[in-house]
Amino acid sequence: MFVDHPPGGSSRRSWLLPVLSLLMGLSVLASLVRGFADAGGFSFGWFQGYDGPMNSIRIGKSFFLALLLLPLLRQLLRDPQEANGGKLAWGMAIGLGTASLAALWERLAFTDLLNFSSDYRSTALFWEMHVGGAALDGWLLLATPFAIWAVRNSRTWPQQLFSVGLIIIGAYAALTTFSRGVYLALIVALPLLAWQTRHLAGLESAQPHQQTWGPLRWTMALATLGAMAFAVFSGGGYRGLMALMGVVVAALSMPAVLRGIKPGQYFVGMVIGLIAGGMIILFAGLVAKGPYIAYSVLFAGMLALLYWSKRRLTSDRYISCTAAFAALSLSAVHVAFHWGGGEALWGMLGAMAAVIAVVSRGVFSANPIWPSDIRWQANFFGGGVAICAVVAVFVGGGYVGERFATSEKDLDGRFDHWNLSMSMLQDELDVLFGKGLGRYSANYFYAIPDNKFPGTYQIIKEQEKKSLSLVAPRRGISFGDALRVSQRLDFDATGPFEATLQVRARSGATITVEVCEKHLLYAAKCAIGQAKLKPNEELQSAHVQLKGDLLGYGPWYAPRAKVFSVAVANRSGLAEIDTIVLTTLGGTNLLKNGDFDLDMQNWFFSSDRDHMPWHAKNILVNVVFDQGLVGLLVFSLLVGAAILRLAFGQFRQHELAPFLLAAIVGFLVVGMFDSLIDTPRLAFIFYLLVLLALIPNNHSAKHRARNLAH
Repeated sequence: MFVDHPPGGSSRRSWLLPVLSLLMGLSVLASLVRGFADAGGFSFGWFQGYDGPMNSIRIGKSFFLALLLLPLLRQLLRDPQEANGGKLAWGMAIGLGTASLAALWERLAFTDLLNFSSDYRSTALFWEMHVGGAALDGWLLLATPFAIWAVRNSRTWPQQLFSVGLIIIGAYAALTTFSRGVYLALIVALPLLAWQTRHLAGLESAQPHQQTWGPLRWTMALATLGAMAFAVFSGGGYRGLMALMGVVVAALSMPAVLRGIKPGQYFVGMVIGLIAGGMIILFAGLVAKGPYIAYSVLFAGMLALLYWSKRRLTSDRYISCTAAFAALSLSAVHVAFHWGGGEALWGMLGAMAAVIAVVSRGVFSANPIWPSDIRWQANFFGGGVAICAVVAVFVGGGYVGERFATSEKDLDGRFDHWNLSMSMLQDELDVLFGKGLGRYSANYFYAIPDNKFPGTYQIIKEQEKKSLSLVAPRRGISFGDALRVSQRLDFDATGPFEATLQVRARSGATITVEVCEKHLLYAAKCAIGQAKLKPNEELQSAHVQLKGDLLGYGPWYAPRAKVFSVAVANRSGLAEIDTIVLTTLGGTNLLKNGDFDLDMQNWFFSSDRDHMPWHAKNILVNVVFDQGLVGLLVFSLLVGAAILRLAFGQFRQHELAPFLLAAIVGFLVVGMFDSLIDTPRLAFIFYLLVLLALIPNNHSAKHRARNLAH
């Protein structure tokens, strides 16, 4: 799909990639050296924290790893007949699915699939979010456009179902981040993607599924469906919403199946269906959960009838299909009424009337009003599910409303934080070249007022013995404010628990130990205990019984993780923990490396609520802090050149160009409110896509159309 030596105008711009890559590499390298200097010199260590010199390597490696992959990418993409670009897109789409499945597990395990009022925000398997941030948010925006590519380019039934499933679970993961940045980025990226892919419609029309919709018709159709979903969900809840979507599934196939039916047959079928549906409703009311059973049976029968009718388009099938559809629509009204009463009745009646009206127009229209291709219908259904999920989150979840209600206050806080971040650049060299990669949190600790100090930890060594030094925040500490050092336990650890600690507390300290059902930031059920230690230069032994209910395992399909944590609970408290032993009553030690002889192996720290000390909270502010104004200029040139090539250059004709553009722009929109590139995995993928967009190519849309024709 890409070639090394494109002819014509592209060759004149082939300098872009090497020059911009070189400039960016030099800027990152210079910032790496400055990061080492700011940390007091380089020293190697596997378990250094965010204040150590190894953090500079952790941040800087992302760009160089992306750069190292360029020769491989050029080689793989050299032959236009090879589908390596498609392999990359499928890889990104599958990555969306795996991250979203992790978010789905997290919701099932720790809250509830349809609970949108809880303040639990998904983190999936992005461990980097142990100090907050938007790692999951950034990944969702990078990967979602490629899931849409997968839907558009699926060639078989399994591929189509798989790709639509990726979009559905990806939409769920995006919604449960409860991130205003994610919502805004999707509002920007998806219309941009629709606009940029409009020129591909002509290519697709040459394929067997010939009819397509433009962005305007898609927007109008999904907006109408969203209005119906709102009317239904307000009274009928999730049951009414699922009943509506079942009718929509049947409605999408009805015009193609009934094309050729006479008006009289259609009328008779509707009357028969309404009468039969009314009788079914009467009998369903006599059975426990009868409305749901009746609807399920009718829906299954409707699908079977539609599938059969597509292959046997004889006149005797027309009336049965019409009658089944009318009965299914009436049953959907019954489901909503059964759940929500009179409040739900009118919303569902209005929605069903609208659906029947649209289907009737489609049946008797001279030309199809939407494509009969099953792939297109699956795409529309996937979009409809995403719209319904949005409605459910905003109407049924109080937490989203709270998030938007505090937007102005939170934005003011962001501006204050950005100003503080810029104030940490103290001289001209800092302004021009930055403090150094990965040095944000270390400098932040010295710049903030004492009462905002979040706490810290370090491994200290005295003679041949190591211990964990824990410093508490310099403010009142609630449950979520404590800085915890934690270790994951086995899933089947249920308690009761007891802990024994050897601690030195020179100025006195209150030690909290806990075992919680917890994934990363948000705890469910906990067993907690405390030990209050008097000032003493010598080691003290503390035996703590953890009190609380026995912890659960959770459902077999979503087991709950368990985490042991230790924290200093008094303001400005300091404790040096020599050893920790955690047991069930009379059992064996559940902890590994409890004496810290292996430094922080098996341990990690988390700040569940206070996230500002570890993030600049803006991608451009982060670049300026790390690399200075020179680095910001180079970063802007690199990313700006990629965007311009994808949006206006010859590369825009490439089949992947709209999806690359939407991914990069969406990522940057999220980056308006979070650093993102301080997460190495995200930065690596982001730079890889940016560099990919700068590879010279001449594989235009004409080449693609010719390959598809073959």
